[in-house]
Amino acid sequence: MDQKELEPVRIAVVRSTIDRLRHTYSDLIGSIKGYDGIPSFFENNLYAPSNKEERDSALESLYEKLKTVAGKSMTDNIHQIILLNRMTDSLDFDTAKVVIENNLIEDGFIPQEGLYAALGAVGRFEDRKEQIRMVGETLKFFFSLSKLPMVKLIMAPIKVAASMVGATSLVDTMEAGYNLSTKIKDLQPFIDSFVDRENRLLGKLINGEKIDA
Repeated sequence: MDQKELEPVRIAVVRSTIDRLRHTYSDLIGSIKGYDGIPSFFENNLYAPSNKEERDSALESLYEKLKTVAGKSMTDNIHQIILLNRMTDSLDFDTAKVVIENNLIEDGFIPQEGLYAALGAVGRFEDRKEQIRMVGETLKFFFSLSKLPMVKLIMAPIKVAASMVGATSLVDTMEAGYNLSTKIKDLQPFIDSFVDRENRLLGKLINGEKIDA
């Protein structure tokens, strides 16, 4: 089964994952100013942007171009977003395969227990640990970006480079992350909680423990 055939199920995996994140972090999302925008950012910018095809085809070209116009720290952070996108897509497609093979999707929706079963069956736990780390680092990057003086001047050459290689979608992601972060006083409590809770969930999957949906 190729990726085109798997795509509708991958989207269902993303939707079920976002539902899980909303539930897992409901205590933070509902109580800290600005955190309510995090699930939408995950869904529409990190996990499933509407212009995914453009993003995937142009990111590597953008990375090469950025080496000439952005500093090392900025370029390294953008490269990490590229790697995170690739790893997330790969993990989601593998999860989609397991969902289909085990008939875990119901009317286009994957129940939480089905998602957990699929995640455990896929394995690739070291990749998932790395994914968690990269999400945490990417969120830190976006938050630090929102606190930089004259950030529009810093972003200007990046926008030019992106337009030259058809990778404006990455700039959209960066701007969405920036706009989210400007509404948040301190993102670190969410990042710390995300890394801790996701790794604890991963530990349960590794040990084959039952997880409450």
